[in-house]
Amino acid sequence: MANGLEVDASGLRIAAATSDDVSATLKAAAGGDSCSTYPSGAGVAAVNAALASVRQRQSSRITGQADDLSVSGARYDTTDTDGSDAITTVSV
Repeated sequence: MANGLEVDASGLRIAAATSDDVSATLKAAAGGDSCSTYPSGAGVAAVNAALASVRQRQSSRITGQADDLSVSGARYDTTDTDGSDAITTVSV
């Protein structure tokens, strides 16, 4: 079929699982505590706090995208199956 649409639903599920793994890794990454007595300790602590915030936001974003990939794969499978079940006769 010309211009046929092909979707790899299992690939979507694999991508979703991989994204979930990345998200969990971001959440688990810990910034170092800055208990320094040097003046730069406060700056290091501020940067660590900012990095932790970015990791949390990115983790949430990736989790949402992983959920969307899972849902998309399932919907494609359902639609594809329903469509193939609906075809009873092909005439040329």
